[in-house]
This record gives sequence, C-alpha cells and structure tokens, in this order.
Amino acid sequence: MSRHVKIVISGCVLVAVALGLGSGLEAQTEKKTNSKRVVKGRKSRGKTTRKSASTKSIDVKVQRFQESFVREAAGLANQYEEAGNLVKTRRMLELILKLSPEVKGVRAKIKQIDEEMLSANELTVDVDTSRGWGQPVAAVYKGQPFRIQAVGDYRFVTSLPVGPAGFSVADTSRDMAEGIRCGALVGVIVPAPEGGKKPKPGKPFLVGTGGTITPRESGLLFLKINAPAGHKSNGRLKVRMTGTVRKP
Repeated sequence: MSRHVKIVISGCVLVAVALGLGSGLEAQTEKKTNSKRVVKGRKSRGKTTRKSASTKSIDVKVQRFQESFVREAAGLANQYEEAGNLVKTRRMLELILKLSPEVKGVRAKIKQIDEEMLSANELTVDVDTSRGWGQPVAAVYKGQPFRIQAVGDYRFVTSLPVGPAGFSVADTSRDMAEGIRCGALVGVIVPAPEGGKKPKPGKPFLVGTGGTITPRESGLLFLKINAPAGHKSNGRLKVRMTGTVRKP
C-alpha cells in the first residue's frame, strides 16, 4: 500500500474519530441539558408545593383579619348611631359590605338608616305659581338624597300667542323646560359661585307631585311651574321636603 493511501486511510480514521467525539460530546451535552431540566422541574414542583402550603396560612390570617375588621366596624357603626350621626353610621356599614358582603343584617340596617335619614329635617315652603324661579327654597348636597312632596291646585292662565312649534324652550332661566309637561312643578339646582364667577345653573328637572331626588351637585334648590315667560297663572303649591336639606 502506498504512502498516499495510508494518509487517506489515516485521514478517514481521524475524521471518524472526530465525528465520534462530536457525537459523544453532543450526547453528553444533551444529557446534561435534560438532567438540568429534570432538576429544574423538580425544584419548580417543590416550590409550588411550598407556595401552596404558605398560601393556606395566609388565607387563615386574611379570614381572621376580616372577622376582626367586621367586629370593629360594627362597633364603630353602633357608636356613630348612638351619637346621632347616621351618615357616618352608613359609611361604616358600607365598608363592612365591601369586605364581607355575606354578613347578614347589614343591608337591612342600611335600608333602615336611609329611611330614617329621608324622614328627618322637615322643611316646608309655599311656591308662588305667578313667579318664575324666585328665591331658593333649600340647600341640597351632592350624593345626599332628599324627599320632596307637592300638593295643591292653581290656575294656569296665559293669553300669549303661540305658533305650531309651541312655547319657547331656548332660555331655561325664563322659558319653559324642554321635555317636561306644561304646568308641572320643576326644579333646578344652582351650585355655589367659585372664584367670583356667576354659577351656571344645572338642567331643570321634573318634580311633579314629588319623589326622592339625589343631587348630582351641591347647591341651592329653586322651584317653579313649567310655564312660558309672561304667563298670568296664580295660586300656591305647598311643598314638603325631608332628608338632607337645609334652609338656604
């Protein structure tokens, strides 16, 4: 065999050895990688188990905290009620419901307090139907409901010319309120002035014979009948208000 052939054979042997070593290294590398994955998986499973065990102990602490909070909040609500502050009593009861809505008797107590608040602070006024918005009849407060009742009769008188479009609703300060029956009792809330600027009245709303109203803003309440400017109506309506209302 010639030297050239021996070199070729030797070269082939070296290539084969190199390929064998490469395959062995790849196999070892893959084995190590798989081993790491297995170990990592075991560690992950171990962590999940430990985490689950620790969560149970936290859950117990949370339950104890809720029970303690409900007891404390109920005690404070009772103290506020004894002091005559129904607004703060209601707030404490609402906190209990937010944390533990399943507590029995809280919703019924809130309903009872709402009725007590709506029945308090009676205020009566007469509305002169011959006038416009006139003077404020009460101070009302954002988010604080009040109850209003109106009784009586009056004479609706007008000889104003009117076209097919009906009475004007362009200026709510003097014209009729849009979308409300002609002659009905209406109200509007005017917020307190800010920065020396003249306050912008809210949108007039139907009062009619009455109901429960929750103001969207604090301010002064004005009442009038929904009639066009220049009408000659006469008579008075008696209005009774209770709840979160004060004299203006």
